Amino acid sequence: MVLEIRHFRVVDAIRREGTVTSAARVLNLTQPAVSHALRELEQRLGIELFRRDRKRMVPTPEGERLLRSSEVVLGELARVERELEEYRDGARGVVRIATACYTCYNWLPPLLKQFRERHPQVSVEIVPDVKLDPVGAILDHRLDLAILYEAPNTGEVVTRRLFDDELVAILAPDHPLKTRKHLVAQDFASEHFISQSPMGESLVRQQLLGPAGVEPRQWSVIPLTEAVIQTVGSGIGISVLPRWLVQPELDAGRLCEVRVTAGGMKRTWYAAGLEDRMRSGPVADLVLELKAKGFETACCCRGAGQ
Repeated sequence: MVLEIRHFRVVDAIRREGTVTSAARVLNLTQPAVSHALRELEQRLGIELFRRDRKRMVPTPEGERLLRSSEVVLGELARVERELEEYRDGARGVVRIATACYTCYNWLPPLLKQFRERHPQVSVEIVPDVKLDPVGAILDHRLDLAILYEAPNTGEVVTRRLFDDELVAILAPDHPLKTRKHLVAQDFASEHFISQSPMGESLVRQQLLGPAGVEPRQWSVIPLTEAVIQTVGSGIGISVLPRWLVQPELDAGRLCEVRVTAGGMKRTWYAAGLEDRMRSGPVADLVLELKAKGFETACCCRGAGQ
């Protein structure tokens, strides 16, 4: 290859400074080194790029042509270097995010929009197709951040605690169980349970029903939150959802709630990712916003939708 970046820098500096000596000073090189680089380039190209005129180096027509290209090349190189520095410092980047729970998609997009408004150079992409194995996607570098309600047990993925919420049983206003102070696993045995997740993925099954050896009379999966609420409200079955998600329906009397177990069924949300990305940069910034505003955004988003 004839042309190299150092050649562009040399001819650009000579044109700007007017002399080889001055060009050497701004390039932090010796005057013989700059003279050698210019002579080498002219020999490779077989043309003269500068001529001496009153102690100044003046570009020849061929040199002017090369200098027009040098402006483009060096300008683009400077732009790329600035952008890479911004990526390093967290001012620019792409964050690919996913969640292990459908209910997150009720409140996550508005929060991401707020984040983008404050960080316009950072793109945020939701990756829904890694729901079944978000930790594997992180390890494979297909995902930068996962929002989970269980901390992964692998040391390669680190977690940051975000916030807690409580899951409550939701019932139709005339359901017989509405008078209970709380429900236990056995109360679900005769019920048609409406779930947003398959039985094997359900937190209710994992934490409450499974350990007690209880199976509901019927288990139906309806991924859409509004459909679950309408189904339960019509008296077809019962469900367990975050209180913040159904608070407007509770306030309006369209649903009733009963705590699950005497102490309540609590859930802790975590942000998970690779340690270097969780430590600094766009991913770390987003985690801080999720920790500060995640629960607040969830409550506000659900209330505004009614």
